[in-house]
Amino acid sequence: MKREEKSALARQRILDAAGEEFARKGYEGASLNTVWAEKGISKGIIYHHFRDKKELYLLCVEDCFACFTEFLRRTADTLTGSPQEQIRDYFDARLQFFGEHPRQAGIFVDACFSPPEPLRARIAGLRQDFDALNIQVLTRLLESAPLRPGLTVAQVVDDFRLYMDFFNLHFQVECRGGGSQQALLREHEERCHRQLDVLLYGVLART
Repeated sequence: MKREEKSALARQRILDAAGEEFARKGYEGASLNTVWAEKGISKGIIYHHFRDKKELYLLCVEDCFACFTEFLRRTADTLTGSPQEQIRDYFDARLQFFGEHPRQAGIFVDACFSPPEPLRARIAGLRQDFDALNIQVLTRLLESAPLRPGLTVAQVVDDFRLYMDFFNLHFQVECRGGGSQQALLREHEERCHRQLDVLLYGVLART
């Protein structure tokens, strides 16, 4: 095996081990000492490939958002049916991804709802494509149905973004109470879906 191939394999092994640690304990609770003790990876090898814990965490977060966004992009391209059905299918796909990728679920929860303060801006940059895709899906759904007089797609999208910013801040407080990551994600996704449904269709029963 060539030196470059060995180096790439070692680098990926470290990333996988660090990803498991971050998924279990979050950035604040994770320790690189655990990574080299549990996985048998020497401290020297880790620091040969990576500068520090921050770099490893950001690379894991970047991979999480890239994989999740690509999965959702493929899902969005196949959405059919009424706007309500498409919204339901889109949120079901989000939960499906995390059910199939529990490590990514842990990293997503930590990065979105308990981001380390010094890395907030970097994390916001890494999730830009994910946020843009969500807005793209919402915009496409809004453009497929008539809106109430006086409303524009841009106005509704902007209101939804502000609404979700507030909702996510509230959810960050709830996450500090602990609990299963999968349960937290399911609750968050169900609430997101419900709030989007309320924004689009109101709270009064349809007659």
